[in-house]
Amino acid sequence: MKTLTLVASTGRPDRAELLRRERADEQPRVLLFEDRLSSDMLEGGGTRPPLRYLAQVVRAYRKRRQYDVVLTWGESLSLLFALLLKITGTRTRHIALMYWISPPKKALLLAAVQSHIDQIITWSSVQRAFGIERLGIPAEKFTLVRHPVDQDFWRPADFPAPASGGGSDWGSSGDVIAAVGNEMRDYPTLIRAMRDLPMACHIAARDVQPGSSRRLARRASMLADGPLPPNVTIGEKSYPQLRALYARSRFVVIPLLPTDTDNGVRGALEAMAMGKAVICSRTRGQVDVIDEGKTGLFVPQGDPAALRQAIQYLWDNPELAAAMGRAGRKRIEERHTFEQFVESVRSVVERVNSPFPVVGEGRGGGYASA
Repeated sequence: MKTLTLVASTGRPDRAELLRRERADEQPRVLLFEDRLSSDMLEGGGTRPPLRYLAQVVRAYRKRRQYDVVLTWGESLSLLFALLLKITGTRTRHIALMYWISPPKKALLLAAVQSHIDQIITWSSVQRAFGIERLGIPAEKFTLVRHPVDQDFWRPADFPAPASGGGSDWGSSGDVIAAVGNEMRDYPTLIRAMRDLPMACHIAARDVQPGSSRRLARRASMLADGPLPPNVTIGEKSYPQLRALYARSRFVVIPLLPTDTDNGVRGALEAMAMGKAVICSRTRGQVDVIDEGKTGLFVPQGDPAALRQAIQYLWDNPELAAAMGRAGRKRIEERHTFEQFVESVRSVVERVNSPFPVVGEGRGGGYASA
């Protein structure tokens, strides 16, 4: 079995460099996916979306006969490839990994082209329900998996701040909290909550360029209320730097804008894998990962007073935060390992590629068994 996987990233190092980085513990693992699925990974070129996605899809279409199954990772690539298959009347085994199908334009296109997607893999139970109940897609076409995290890279340990990249602004171990990510983040609410609190907070977010998606938090929006308070810093971190920041943090905050998908899931899982409690905004979509009161706390979305209270509460109860962190790590090991995710996807590929598929087996009614 040979597969082709389309991914939205660009500038991916070659395999030898990736292998070196993984063995040197410099980044989370990625090669297990392509090895277990015998997959060639097809990235985009240097052009900006959506032209980059269109070019990828055309390249994949031309190469499709060399593979048993084509996997498309992300809504843009999945929908474009399915559309190309449909308008050319082509049948190709196609598996789409998608997590946010409810925006109106995506939803309309998915309803039109889902005939040319054999299986939709998603890690959002809310989005799966939307596809079935609102778009009328058969339940057996969905496989619900759990979002992965590399539990080997993100692990509880006392990682020192890397020699390059700073870390002196983070404080000592346990004297800081962290926030991470750009997509659908509500950092203005976090910054308001942090004013005059006794602990330091570092927001690990990149400086988003003008013209990028409106879903990405920009530094300008974080400064809408004026200069940052002295206990808050902002700056992107490399993988080793971010891991060191998690290790130094007493817990992690994921402030979110209103969303009906699981934005923030990667940061929450990385924190849990590191043995850290999580405080997260309560949204419609973030329901599949955090177990309230056991691995973290939810707060009302957009409420700085409630967020401030939760931060102060966990800060004043470090034993509780540590217990939540241990419970989070246990949940990662039970449900969210990278190996479990890869095996779940592999089982879907094998099922789609089988000449005698068993309708409904392991599909539609819950999480994949792997």
